[in-house]
Amino acid sequence: MDSVNFSGWRPIRFYIAKGQVMVDWIRMLDEPMREPFFQHGIQSQMQHPFHLAFRRQTPLHDLLAWHDRSPGLDPSLVIFHVSRCGSTLITQALAESPHHLQLSEPAPVDFLLRQALPSGWLDRTQVVRALRAWASAWGQRCDDASPGLESFSIKLDAWNTDKAPLVAEAWPETPWAFLTREPLAVLVSQMRERAFFLVPGTLGACLDGLSVHELAVMHPELYCARVLGNIYAAMTQEFDPARTLLLDHAELPGAIETRVLSHMGWNASATDQERMRERVTRHGKHPHQVYVSDTESKHSMASDHLQSLTAQWIAPHYLRLQDLRQSHHPAASPHLAEEALP
Repeated sequence: MDSVNFSGWRPIRFYIAKGQVMVDWIRMLDEPMREPFFQHGIQSQMQHPFHLAFRRQTPLHDLLAWHDRSPGLDPSLVIFHVSRCGSTLITQALAESPHHLQLSEPAPVDFLLRQALPSGWLDRTQVVRALRAWASAWGQRCDDASPGLESFSIKLDAWNTDKAPLVAEAWPETPWAFLTREPLAVLVSQMRERAFFLVPGTLGACLDGLSVHELAVMHPELYCARVLGNIYAAMTQEFDPARTLLLDHAELPGAIETRVLSHMGWNASATDQERMRERVTRHGKHPHQVYVSDTESKHSMASDHLQSLTAQWIAPHYLRLQDLRQSHHPAASPHLAEEALP
């Protein structure tokens, strides 16, 4: 174990070779991850010839050994979300601080949660250990001259809320944020530019009890409504009032400073908070654009059919989340008036 040294190296990918889980590493030192999504940041790094020429591929046990030898920070916050709800604005605001590491929808975590365990490559205990070790390898500095790392957030992909129990096993003390949005606006947004996971067959069996043929011939609007409904439903099932901050899109961007920072236990400096305030005036994914709420415009685009699908498949779960919010975060409720269900 003493010979294992990955200081300054970051694990960017898991893959299978010769029947075992392998880890792909690049030499990133303490470079910040400021891109809206993890994969975008890695792609940017891979533009450098050095990163293409010098790589390390190791068995998973080397990553686990590095965790034992050099443990990093556990995440200060895990963000679950329903998609198209402002979650990227939160991570981009936090990333403005040089003392914070944000990892937004990292593919290695998705691999562990949705591929390694169901496929039998790793058992549950091994997945939990791998999650901890992967995050630990990111949550540490290798150069004393770098700004100290004070906090660390991971935003999961929208479809992973049902994996919250595994996340809880990996980081039992880490607080969560569940970010929601009035569902008609989410469905309209997805139908305008559908995410890949809302195309049948791209994410496995998202709708239990239906055959491959039934999924293939299902109308896209119905399929999207039902999958999104499952994501909202998973939030109602996995909500843990002791650790979970329920946030709604209507509370952004103000709640980032007033609620998120305190929930994750991070006393960000005045300079960092000023940077965050400036960042949230701009769009989460497109920072050259001014941030404006577009809920009303999305409602105006909604057909009667989309409204009916929302009411049937998604709205009951959203209303349940509203009830939970009222019970556990009553001070937040007045902020939701602007995005009430139509």
